[in-house]
Amino acid sequence: MRKPNAPRPEVPVPPGEWNRPTRRAAGTPDEGAQAAPQGLEPRRSSADSPQTGALALFGRRDVEPAARQSGRGRDRVVSSGLTERLSERRRALRTLRLHRLGTALGLLGAAAVLVWAAAFSPLLALRSGDVTVSGSDGTVQAADVQRIVAAHEGISLVRLDPAAVGREVADSLVRVRTARVTRSWPHGVRVDLTMRRPIAVHEVEQGYEVLDSEAVVLETVPAPPSGLVTIAGQDGAEPDARAVSAVTGVVGSLDAETLARVARGSAGATGQVTLVLSDGARVRWGDASESALKARVLKVLLSQRASVYDVSSPHAPTTS
Repeated sequence: MRKPNAPRPEVPVPPGEWNRPTRRAAGTPDEGAQAAPQGLEPRRSSADSPQTGALALFGRRDVEPAARQSGRGRDRVVSSGLTERLSERRRALRTLRLHRLGTALGLLGAAAVLVWAAAFSPLLALRSGDVTVSGSDGTVQAADVQRIVAAHEGISLVRLDPAAVGREVADSLVRVRTARVTRSWPHGVRVDLTMRRPIAVHEVEQGYEVLDSEAVVLETVPAPPSGLVTIAGQDGAEPDARAVSAVTGVVGSLDAETLARVARGSAGATGQVTLVLSDGARVRWGDASESALKARVLKVLLSQRASVYDVSSPHAPTTS
């Protein structure tokens, strides 16, 4: 049997009931107080306890919704600020792209204008009056070259092909071996000529053909010019084209001093070349191989007086 003064054990309260305040009408006695035995104080509800009321007021049930609401407010503020910053960034990127596009279009337009001005406008167009010629030996006049180059008048120097113009000059003028064309800004070109040198003469029905070292016919004249090697056939035969080419190739390898001493040249069917000097001496040249070496050896041998100079084997030349 429990003693009257012993404290009454408290009944456990479910967790969900801790923060729930107990409401009663004013003046209505507490049920716990009515059921309490005499001499014992009635048990206060959690709502009547100041500490429990504080917990109910500031407890988890009441604090968490406020915290959640406050968090949602902060999220809304952060989300709104982030959206504005993203919008500003997109606008800045759009402006930057437009600026870059405008710059690129401006550069392309400027480049197009420069290309047109350089390649198609008359600013750098060729003028025939600004064509200069050098290297002629007098057989080709500067006006002849200028007339050929004038076919390209009005073309911009940027689009002009100097190599093609040079080939055109050389093909049009037989006396010109090569023509080197260089631009002379802003409207002219310079043409440097390398002339063909006449070294031999060959008799034909129309007269005498003047030939260079490549057997190119420079001109046909009625009488043989002096100072040129006469090409004749061996054993009284008429020299064919192969013999003419062989002789002109050999004569073209000689230096000016040695060439001045050669009077005639001939070649047989096997391509063996023989030269006759102005004093009657003969030079057995052999074929056209190693002509440059044979020419140097012959120049040395001519310092000795002989009737025959044999350089067909340039590494073992002989005289007799």
